[in-house]
Amino acid sequence: MIDFECRIRRSPRRKTLSICVYPDNMVVVAAPEKLSQREIMSFVEDKSEWVRKRMSLNLEKQKKYAPRRYVTGERLFCLGKEHCLVVEEGALAGVVLNSENIIVRIRPGTPVELLEQMVRRQLSLWYVRLAVKKIEERVRHFTRAIGATPRSVRIKAIKSRWGSCSSGGGVNFAWQIIMAPEPILDYLVVHELCHLIHHNHSAEYWDLVQSIIPDYRERRKWLRENGDYLTM
Repeated sequence: MIDFECRIRRSPRRKTLSICVYPDNMVVVAAPEKLSQREIMSFVEDKSEWVRKRMSLNLEKQKKYAPRRYVTGERLFCLGKEHCLVVEEGALAGVVLNSENIIVRIRPGTPVELLEQMVRRQLSLWYVRLAVKKIEERVRHFTRAIGATPRSVRIKAIKSRWGSCSSGGGVNFAWQIIMAPEPILDYLVVHELCHLIHHNHSAEYWDLVQSIIPDYRERRKWLRENGDYLTM
């Protein structure tokens, strides 16, 4: 029995069915464009027990990891390293990273009721700038090895996945990946760039990924198991 809502995303390039439960318990089914609704829902019903288990695990994680309050002492990640958040007043608002801390400077006199919002905004802008610089650098590095150059590289907030490759040859990345260790970021970059050559997840596609990232399976597993913690 299906007792949860799910979204169906059809694609003309997809040949198989897959189902994913995201950290917010959104359930998404990726399906071939011409597959019937009945066949899709039969697949979902077969996977319903697995889906409910994943949803229960997500709820347990939500209880364990309380929402951030953006105050001094909280822990944040940058390229896989854990840092302590330090909030302090400064003449110029901004973010400074050192070996131990991520320091967010807020202008003196900021109303208390706006403090959390301002700290979060400063952090988000800083993370995005850092992600743009690092991801573009890694894209340039790997395009030479893969032999394909994207028409565009965009870094933005993507809630449902870590990256994507458009039919027009553009690649997109979630800025939150900058929190992951660099080998994981590299795997994601290679994953999307390889789609410029193979617009699917065929054996040929994975062979190309493996030729660039021999241990891609371990890196993919890490992202699946730890991706929920790369968040603000």
